[in-house]
Amino acid sequence: MKLATRRLAGVGIAVAAIMVLLAPPASAVKPGERLRYGSLDCVATADAEWNGALSCSGTMNVSWRAKVKCYLGFTYYGPWQNNATGGTKESKSASKCAVYVDDVTIDAI
Repeated sequence: MKLATRRLAGVGIAVAAIMVLLAPPASAVKPGERLRYGSLDCVATADAEWNGALSCSGTMNVSWRAKVKCYLGFTYYGPWQNNATGGTKESKSASKCAVYVDDVTIDAI
């Protein structure tokens, strides 16, 4: 029984690793646009203070965060999130871009 449990756990870990490796590279999008990363459906946003954010819905056991690029070239990151249990999670940077948020993408590990 213990051997079967270990094998099953090993297969689960291998499948999770393959999902992360096979997930397509995410392309950067403008605020208000959507992107898809594996089984996550994400929308990029920017608030009135030019803080960029990424809100992702779906179920995928991968840690991710928003990568926000400002118009002047500075890059900021939001806090790490994980959608292993499903639902919607948001990663919002404290970028306060001087002019505007140029683009937002997902930074996953």
